[in-house]
Amino acid sequence: MKILVVSDTHRNITALKDLYFANSFCDYFFHLGDSELPEYLMKDYSTVKGNCDYADFPKMKDVEIEGLKIHLEHGDGFKFQMNPTKYIEELDCDIFLFGHTHRKLANKVKNTYIFNPGSLTRPRDGSKGSYLILTLENKKLVKYEFKEIDL
Repeated sequence: MKILVVSDTHRNITALKDLYFANSFCDYFFHLGDSELPEYLMKDYSTVKGNCDYADFPKMKDVEIEGLKIHLEHGDGFKFQMNPTKYIEELDCDIFLFGHTHRKLANKVKNTYIFNPGSLTRPRDGSKGSYLILTLENKKLVKYEFKEIDL
């Protein structure tokens, strides 16, 4: 299973559509908030609400894929901001995905992989626009790869 993860696209529907079609081999498409687009334009992505979103997306979402519990949120919540390690441990998930910072991150806390795909359209880490591809097989994360684009 391949999962495309993107965040913080800030109204750039063209970049989102191009990304979707260029990665049509993926099985799932996750957007971690701040699309600033209405729900009908985000129909190709499983989306959570960011601090700049006005659409009625859920604040967070848990999904199970390949036997792994994957948690999605934007990352602007109070509990996460105050003590991210404790918060992530309490969620008891295998993979924790968040956005908000516009900076790529790959880390692991105990048994939980933590990823931020960065921002597709407004990166703040000196990189190009970025997104993430996760590969899951046999109830394991077998590969993650950050991809960069020029807009």
